[in-house]
Amino acid sequence: MYKLYPPVKEIKKLDEKFPLKPSLSIAFDQEIPFVLENLKSSYNFQLVQSDADVICKLDQTLKPEAYKLIIQTDKIYLYYNDGASLFYASTTLKQILRQSKDSLICVEINDAPDFKVRGFMFDISRNKVAKLETIYSVIDIMADLKMNHFELYVEGFSFGYPSFKQYLEEDGYISVAEYQKIEQYCNERYIDLVANQNGFGHMGEWLKHDEFKDLAVCPEGIYLWGRDRAPTTLDPKDPRSIELIKKLYKDMLPISNSKYFNMNFDEPFELGHGKSKELCEIEGKGNVYIDYTLLAYEEIKKYNKIPLIWADVLNEHIDLLHRLPADMIFVDWGYDAVYPFNKTLKKFKESGVKFIAAPGTTSWSSFFGRSQDWLENITNACQAILNYQGEGVLLTDWGDFGHLQFWPISYLPLVFTGSMAWNNKEGSLFPVKDYVNDFIFKDKKRMISDILFDLGNYYRYYGYGGNGTQGFYNFMWASIAATEKEPIDYFLMKCRYNMLNKDKRKAINNFFDSKLKELKFTDLKAIDSEIVIAEIIQTVKIMKMIVLLDEAYDETLTKEERIKAVKKIIKAERSYLKEQERLWLYRNKKGGLSESLSHLKNFFMFAKISLNYLEKGE
Repeated sequence: MYKLYPPVKEIKKLDEKFPLKPSLSIAFDQEIPFVLENLKSSYNFQLVQSDADVICKLDQTLKPEAYKLIIQTDKIYLYYNDGASLFYASTTLKQILRQSKDSLICVEINDAPDFKVRGFMFDISRNKVAKLETIYSVIDIMADLKMNHFELYVEGFSFGYPSFKQYLEEDGYISVAEYQKIEQYCNERYIDLVANQNGFGHMGEWLKHDEFKDLAVCPEGIYLWGRDRAPTTLDPKDPRSIELIKKLYKDMLPISNSKYFNMNFDEPFELGHGKSKELCEIEGKGNVYIDYTLLAYEEIKKYNKIPLIWADVLNEHIDLLHRLPADMIFVDWGYDAVYPFNKTLKKFKESGVKFIAAPGTTSWSSFFGRSQDWLENITNACQAILNYQGEGVLLTDWGDFGHLQFWPISYLPLVFTGSMAWNNKEGSLFPVKDYVNDFIFKDKKRMISDILFDLGNYYRYYGYGGNGTQGFYNFMWASIAATEKEPIDYFLMKCRYNMLNKDKRKAINNFFDSKLKELKFTDLKAIDSEIVIAEIIQTVKIMKMIVLLDEAYDETLTKEERIKAVKKIIKAERSYLKEQERLWLYRNKKGGLSESLSHLKNFFMFAKISLNYLEKGE
């Protein structure tokens, strides 16, 4: 029997076969864009007017996006309700043809999605702006998984704003023309490209510039998560703040054909401090947040868009949701296995508002992701959406602290989400691994998915880090420490109790070595196979250097042993940075590369500082 992804709702074997010809004819009862092209990617099809091998028939008794596929001994019927459902039927037939040789097993398939929204958000704003070819490859994966909602996350200058050309970095943004190409590519595959633009928190890139810096609610910044941070939040009571986002909306929203818009408005960290402290004490932080949200909402409605908004602030002010318009959709995010989607979504359900769950790939702040976390996080999100009849799921993939992870790290959680959003079945990880092996990496040995999933569990050696891995945090604090006045003291303050001892270092290095050995036995046939293997090796190398830094600060070792460890890091600098640039430029634009590399360069700088410290014996 066929292996179909996502799993179909109902499949009945008819115990006969449809003989395959060198070419199949197909007839449509009405013109449906891109369906024929979708089928031609797997087999030779010819369009005819009648007496076809494959017959497409409108059936308005089917629900939206639902389809029926019947393979008989002499005909194949695709029954559909709308363009999307016929595209999904053709996608299933395409998979069947790819798994068949001389004939097709006769079956009857009835299928429909569990969720209305089956989405993915791709971060293009933390240094790394993907090339069009990379974005198209993401869309192709989504289309084959019958996903229907895609967002390019925008903060800072990763979109080509016509009104702010002076701030755009060369080859570091998605232009208006490129955005329109991406939208067309999405729409041909029945995916809604939803415009996305932050406009409250996460405005740090704007506030760096003299033109906007006095719009910050805390111009001096804020101490957060263990370090001083530059300002990121607009002053909601300064009328110039809303004037700025009006311009951003004017540049972006008219070119978007989607009826939705993600306004974001998450993590306004400085709200309640600085200029807003007294106001929030008088009116309440929730009311101040909503007042500003309503101003933005008025602008969004001028473009006839339905806004999505992150729910992190509103989760704390459920009693104020009545102040917000009924058409707003709340996106509740949480990226750890323990995030209580069932609890938070229940509150939104009881409040009578529309909501989406947003789990994460966990790729960021980790290098290799956190496999067990994303598995449980996505499962919990999808189950909670089912329990409380939410709109659907929006998987997120972020790029915090230099966007240093490579894109293939996110394949497994993306495919898992697509599968769960269409057909929410327990135990669906195993076919997901098969799908990634067979259709994305095209690994003839069918090993690469298990290798990546295992590598994503390296964090168990360190213990839980929270929205990241402790190994990554040790790297991050070393990189930051390199620019501090007392770098060694700063690093030890942050990491002294989070470094691996000798036994754990040996264990994790053996683990990485075993995965590299397994990697040699894979047989990838995807177009980017060489790059994928190189990306995995590059990631193992940085993890091994982080372990070496732990060794350099292990006071149970001799001075010579500690110096030897840190010298290994320093020796690897030139080749590592050169390879990082090569791999980056394969999938991404050049803009942002220099800033991303600065985090790695600072890590190597800290290794040199450590060598000096150890040699002096201080």
